[in-house]
Amino acid sequence: MENRICDLPDDLLLLILILVPTKVAVTTTILSKRWRFVSKMLRLLEFNDDGNEKLGWFIDQSLQLHKAPKLRSLIVELGPSCTVDVDVGKWIEYAVNRGVYVLDFKLLWTAKPTSFPKSLYTCDTIVDLSLSNEIFVDVSSQARLPSLLRLSLLHVVYKDEDSLVRLLSSSPILNNLTVERHEEDNLTNFTVKVPSLQILYYVTTWRNKDGDDDRLTGSLVIDAPALTKFDIIDVWDYYCLIENMPCLVEAYIGFVPNPNDKFLRNLVSVRHLLLCLTEPMVECCTATKFSWLIEFYFRPEESVDWLDSLMFLLQNSPKLKTLMIKTEPQSIAPSWNQPNSIPGCLSSNLEIFGWVDYGGREDEKQLVTYILANAECLKKVEISFLDTSNLEEKQKELQSSPRISSSCQLLFPTQVEWDFS
Repeated sequence: MENRICDLPDDLLLLILILVPTKVAVTTTILSKRWRFVSKMLRLLEFNDDGNEKLGWFIDQSLQLHKAPKLRSLIVELGPSCTVDVDVGKWIEYAVNRGVYVLDFKLLWTAKPTSFPKSLYTCDTIVDLSLSNEIFVDVSSQARLPSLLRLSLLHVVYKDEDSLVRLLSSSPILNNLTVERHEEDNLTNFTVKVPSLQILYYVTTWRNKDGDDDRLTGSLVIDAPALTKFDIIDVWDYYCLIENMPCLVEAYIGFVPNPNDKFLRNLVSVRHLLLCLTEPMVECCTATKFSWLIEFYFRPEESVDWLDSLMFLLQNSPKLKTLMIKTEPQSIAPSWNQPNSIPGCLSSNLEIFGWVDYGGREDEKQLVTYILANAECLKKVEISFLDTSNLEEKQKELQSSPRISSSCQLLFPTQVEWDFS
């Protein structure tokens, strides 16, 4: 039988091996003499935890036998079953010495947070760096990452605040930063000051256990003048200062305590905004003009009286085309006050209106009726009901509401899309 695959050139065999897990690719060395050296030239290596306690040993052996002069990416995930005596620093050194572009380490093992060699933070070639879980970020003043574009810091521990500052300041072209912080995070003040940054995702994965805002400590400071996309979620234990974001286009603000007018003023350039409201912001919404906002997704917490804040924001968003509301099942009944004047966006721009988990209470009905009666350009209204009992009766009630727009479709899907278009 003719073995055609063995007649393929090495470059093509390497492309084939890239499509299978690294562990499988390495085992091809036993197939024949033809395959003995092919996997040793792979430039993309990925080792994922499979519950085998010998994974560390396998990675050691694979890197010792590896012959490629350049390494494009090294991805390593070590789980709880992996022994804690493996030298992950040696793997980092190996990757750095071979000009690695992508480095992704996730240490889910039972060892204490592990420091990586200083050479990681002076790597000229690395473009994408992801550090997750039991990793101790200790960055010296000599740090230099001239090629780094994307950085992820997920549930890591920092030596001190200066280590974070040095890491970010050593990356002159960094444009994408992802931060996920956990309860064992040891920083009181978290500062992101990166002139080149364009995309920032920041989330904490815990909440103030006592629910007492007076006990909030520390701060989150963000100064990124080139930022265009910004997600900030669950900043429960921090005073949040956002400044100098004139280029911002898209923002997801999820549960930030004590937002003030200065906070909102830094969002005035946004076109797309998702806001999770934790408390009434009538004064802030009155004072801030969202001249460019075209898409607004609004999600108030269940304990917030939110209608006045929403109406003032609509008054200050003249170009708004899409308004989506999502209310919580146990939300308090909002207080409806008829506005003195019709918001400009209703008169000339609003085309899409949606409500997720619409309860059908009196004040909610008044808001929907008001929008249907005054949104002259409205094309589509989608409402999904929280309580589906007497569904037909509720639908007929809304369908009978006067609509000023003759082209408006009133739809009742079981689910309403909750995503930027």
